[in-house]
Amino acid sequence: MLQETKDKTVFLKSDKIGEGELGSMLIRGFLKAMAEQEKLPSKIICVNSAVLLTTTNDENDDALIALKDLESKGVEIFSCGTCLDFYEKRDELKVGIAGNAMDTIATLLNTNTVTL
Repeated sequence: MLQETKDKTVFLKSDKIGEGELGSMLIRGFLKAMAEQEKLPSKIICVNSAVLLTTTNDENDDALIALKDLESKGVEIFSCGTCLDFYEKRDELKVGIAGNAMDTIATLLNTNTVTL
């Protein structure tokens, strides 16, 4: 039996799952596979280097394409505003919106969260 995914949040802390080139491949594959699921999370929150996934200049990047697909299916995508500022990427956001700490904390405390 599939677990209900309503009010599920995916919390991404990195632009990789693990390290190096394999880690980059894994995050892209993970996001593509997520976009193909019948049940989707309600939100994806990107912090630290995960904001690089939402700000890439490569419009053909598999992660960006998957995130845009997820957003078109109703998944809310948030990128940490402080993280965007740190990487000087706030003006380069390609998907979703800039979030803030108060909204992130409220989401994490009130939803079932999966952290990567």
